[in-house]
Amino acid sequence: MNERLLNKLIKRKASGTLRTLQIPETGIDFFSNDYIGLSKINIPTSKEPNGSTGSRLLSGNSPEAERCELKLAKHFKAEAALIYNSGYAANIGLLSAILQRGDLVFYDQYVHASSRDGLRLSLAESTSFKHNDIEDLCTKLKKSKADTNYVLIESLYSMDGDLAPLIEIAKLCKSFNAYLIVDEAHAGGVYGQGGRGLCLASQVESDVFARIVTFGKAYGSHGAVVLGSNTLKSYLVNFSRSFIYSTALPPSSYKAIEQLVTNTNIEESLLLLKQNIIYFRKQCQSLEFLSDLNSPIQILEFQNQEILEDLVNRIKSHGIYTKAIYPPTVPQGKSRLRLCLHAFNTEKEIDILTRCLLQ
Repeated sequence: MNERLLNKLIKRKASGTLRTLQIPETGIDFFSNDYIGLSKINIPTSKEPNGSTGSRLLSGNSPEAERCELKLAKHFKAEAALIYNSGYAANIGLLSAILQRGDLVFYDQYVHASSRDGLRLSLAESTSFKHNDIEDLCTKLKKSKADTNYVLIESLYSMDGDLAPLIEIAKLCKSFNAYLIVDEAHAGGVYGQGGRGLCLASQVESDVFARIVTFGKAYGSHGAVVLGSNTLKSYLVNFSRSFIYSTALPPSSYKAIEQLVTNTNIEESLLLLKQNIIYFRKQCQSLEFLSDLNSPIQILEFQNQEILEDLVNRIKSHGIYTKAIYPPTVPQGKSRLRLCLHAFNTEKEIDILTRCLLQ
């Protein structure tokens, strides 16, 4: 068995895509998901116990958890909210629980690995559609003979930095009576009034069956929330295995999530982030990005892996820490330089980065 595992690792190393754990180096941050710098905010130390002692259905529920979910539901204009320990747990917990035998799920080919794992754990059939392609999705929905259809997308795609055509997809789902699920992992805290996400910014939240917002990215914390109806929440409490069989977050974590998400000063940070994105793209007009013009995630694609590695090393030599993305995270022949812009980046830092890119 060990030899079989070792052979797979050797093959990956030979392809130049072996993953290893590294402590992030100190330097200018153009790689983290801390888009508006909330991870740097000190939340006052709570007097609540540090441990939760069990799952929410046993001893781990708390007034802090209940209050946090009520506040989140109100903040994101949803009927109900249910907190999971991570975005991964939320995606596999939601999808594996609600999707039944005989259901058919149409998912964007670029949805996150956690969504794909949730589909694998479910009893439903699933098929992908071309990335952000309304016509392809429409064609496949027309052919469906399933009693219940779902459409699974992200609002902001983290490996391309582009936005889903939410309004068009929501209309399409409505016309085919399909249930829309939107992962707002990278849009939560960044888009919409108070960072409430792209669904609310596009005013389609009432047409979405379930939204997933994570707190480990723009909100600088950890955990995630599934937003939907009271019926959906009750169903997940009863049938979602990653919720039922996980020890709850400690009360202090729910308190921190509540404070970070409902932070009234977030608009100032959002404005700074927007200004930095505009400044960066203006400096790099000669480069072809995959990303949306207004996205905090800016992606450059490389067919030649060596050219990408040389660029990453050049950037690092100027005190900037970033990461290249290689297959299998992205398709073969489409390695990427993933740059994340933040509210706290200075124009001087952006100038250093753009000089490296344009050399």
